Amino acid sequence: MCWGVPAKVISIDGFTALVDFGGVKKEVIVATSKISPDDLVMIHAGMVINKLSLEDFMANVALYRDILSQELVDEGLDEKTAKRNATNEINKLLVSLGIHKPVPEIDVEETKTMQAPQKEIHVPGNAFRKRYRIPLSDTDYLQVMHYTNYFRYCERAQQELLENLGFGYATLIHKFGLFVPTVETSGKILGPVRLDNEIEVAVWVEEVGRKHIKFRNIIKNFTSGKVVAECSTVSVCTDTTLMESMTLPVELAEGLKKYVARHD
Repeated sequence: MCWGVPAKVISIDGFTALVDFGGVKKEVIVATSKISPDDLVMIHAGMVINKLSLEDFMANVALYRDILSQELVDEGLDEKTAKRNATNEINKLLVSLGIHKPVPEIDVEETKTMQAPQKEIHVPGNAFRKRYRIPLSDTDYLQVMHYTNYFRYCERAQQELLENLGFGYATLIHKFGLFVPTVETSGKILGPVRLDNEIEVAVWVEEVGRKHIKFRNIIKNFTSGKVVAECSTVSVCTDTTLMESMTLPVELAEGLKKYVARHD
């Protein structure tokens, strides 16, 4: 995930400029034309990539206010207090840049969408569950978990489910000469996971065929108390060359029935 950061130009010296990020001053490369001192700009990867109007600058700052607000919620503040504190911090930043205009509110219709109650997602009582704490290596520079890692944690939980049944990948490969690669996946990311957040991955079986398994996964962030992702995958049984489909071992197919969704 890559982000641009809004800043104000202090001075320009040839192909470099000194910019102010609200008290933090950095020298960056000028990668666009017609930039002057006091201009509002977008910085990405150490370069000025665009000049911003005041309206665009404020819209970007509002986005960072919302990110900070959500981070404060994750740390335990209620949403109203988190938003007020985040707004105060961003307004201080604006004043330090010489902008005496408060950070804008989110559009009313957008606010209604963001504050809509989360759809309840039913997790079967017999689902396999594993908890993990998110390390720095799984996050981007904003310390938010990269979207690909949602799928990695789902796959990890699925592998641990198989191991719990006595059919870990090493056993499948070396004892049975089989493999169960994922051939289809779909999912929705519903919320953020941040550094040191604790998550629970619930995985269950939606379907067991002669040669395939369909898994369903739900990830809950215990730090925020919200469901943050749902994912479905289909794995097929093959030989270890991945060239020929094979029938699932009878013992594995029987064991998977323990985790077939029961709607209690």
